[in-house]
Order: sequence, then structure tokens, then C-alpha cells
Amino acid sequence: MTVVARTADQADQIEVYPDQAPSRQSSWGFTFLKIALSALAIGLVLHTVDLSAAWDRMAGQDVWYLLAAVAVLLLQICAGGLRWHVILKRLHPPARVLTSLQLFYIAVFFNTCLWGAVGDVVRGGLSYRGKVPARTSLNSIVLDRVAALAGVAILVLVTAPYCFVRFGNTTVALVPAALAAACLVGIVVVAQFERLPQSWQHLRLMRLVQSLGEATRTIFLRPAAAIPTLLIAIAAQILMALTVYLLAQSLAISLSMIDCLVLMQPVALLTSLPISIGGWGVREAAIIKILGLVGVPSSAALALSVELGLLAMVVSTPGLIFWFVLKPKRSTKVASVIPLKS
Repeated sequence: MTVVARTADQADQIEVYPDQAPSRQSSWGFTFLKIALSALAIGLVLHTVDLSAAWDRMAGQDVWYLLAAVAVLLLQICAGGLRWHVILKRLHPPARVLTSLQLFYIAVFFNTCLWGAVGDVVRGGLSYRGKVPARTSLNSIVLDRVAALAGVAILVLVTAPYCFVRFGNTTVALVPAALAAACLVGIVVVAQFERLPQSWQHLRLMRLVQSLGEATRTIFLRPAAAIPTLLIAIAAQILMALTVYLLAQSLAISLSMIDCLVLMQPVALLTSLPISIGGWGVREAAIIKILGLVGVPSSAALALSVELGLLAMVVSTPGLIFWFVLKPKRSTKVASVIPLKS
């Protein structure tokens, strides 16, 4: 049987779905691969780090610095929600800031406590249920991810001179700067997809690409949208660095704020990739390696990384409450489905 679903997106009002959903084997295979990668990374960390030293450091930490880190991490999540709201409001003007913050918080909970981009899928579904066109919802979430990455890239480029002075190693300084520059150039390139030939528009994929290019131009190449979006993205990354700094102080780890700002950018990039379960394993291995550049013992770096992951889970918990309040109910009609003859 084939069904036709009428969506809220006028550009793609009719969508036809095949009788059978795509096989879940590849999805489950990718999930098991991520579990294996997390397990492998955690196993390597546990094999090479003095766990008793890490535990002793955590047991004797300063609780007040820890509570301050929790408060700053909460602000960082709110900043991320505001970043998405600015993007969504430009693409879909009726957006409400409170709703945007709630949906973003839900996404943070699922992305932190589960794996991959589950939170983004949930965020997209809930925003669509809230009458945001499907294509607009998808574009806003993709561009929110891009904006966060652009914030990292800008900070990497701004702090590149410090890296040359601090580390001396040209590889450590040049590679992140080159990747950051490539990221920003890539945004400009994607914006040019808006200019795809009209003759290509009969292909659905080309229409999606053209739509993404148009949305990218709207958000990143127009100052009225680009300035607040990028400023909030940068502020969110600074708040994350401040969280790490406060955790380091609570654990009596000798790290300066500028070190946290510089060194946590590649960690943020790695943990945002859908290659592990909630970033576990990958984050620990990355932090141990990167903080080793400034002389932080592996046991101390492990304690810092584990606490950062646990705090993220704790602070994201309100997202579960929002989910139960806003989750779709079976009786809610999101789309009208009309069966046709087989």
C-alpha cells in the first residue's frame, strides 16, 4: 500500500512514501558501531590512567566551584537555545522564544543521554508539530549546528596567535586554524547553492540543497541575522570554557581561563560528532590528550572529563520534563494520511 501525507510545508505539500520503510539494519549497525567506539575509547582510557588518583582528586574537590560550574553550564544551554531561536525566527517569524528554549533543552537531554542526533530528530518533530514547516525545521536545526561550529571556528582563529606563543608546535596551532578557516569558507560556499540552475529544480534533492543554500544566505550572509547568531554562538563556547575552568579549579588543576578557551574548542568539535554514545569515551580520550599539552596529568584530566559529562547529564535533566509535557500524543493529528490503492 502507498500513502500520501499532507504536510505543513507548502513547497512540499505532497509527499509519497513507499510501502516499506527503509531497512533498520544499517541504523542498528551504526548504533552498535558507536557503542563499540565508545567502549574502545573508554577501555583505552581506563587501561592507561591511574584511576585511584583520579578518584582521590574528585573526592577532595571544592564544592562551591562545582556548583558555580553547574550554573554556568545551565547558562550555556540557554545560550544555545537562544542561538537556535534567532535562526528559527528569521526562517519562520512566528517563533516564540520560550518554545524554542524548551525544544532545544529537550534536544540537549536526548543528545547528552543517548547517542548521535536523536535530540535533533525529536526537536525537529516537535517543531513540526508546532506548525513549523518541515523544510524550515530541518534547515533551522542544520544551521544551528553550523552556527555552533562557526562559533568554535571564530574562537580558534582569534586565539591562533596565542597557540603559536603557548605551544610553539606549528602543527598544534596551524591545523585547527586551517580547519576553522575551511569551515567559515564552507558556509559561504553552501550559501551559493541558492543560485542552482532552475532546470535542476525538478529533482527533490536539488530543491532541498537550494533551500538550504537560501537559508544559509539568510542567516550567515545578512548582518541582521549573522551578527546575533554568531555572537550568541561565541558566547556559548566561552561559557563552556568557563565551565571547564571552574571544574578545573574545583579539582585543583592548574589551568588558566585562556587555556580552557583554546583547548576545549577541538574537544567540543569531536564530542559533537555522532560517533559515540553521548560523547563518552571520545571526550575522555580527547581531553586527556589535549590537556596533556599543558602538563595536566592524565588522572586529573580524566576526573575533569568524567565530571563534565556527568554534569551535562544532570543539567540537561529538565529537558526530560519538557519532553513529557510537549511530546506528541497519539490523538494529535500531525498529518492527514490518505490510503490509496495498492
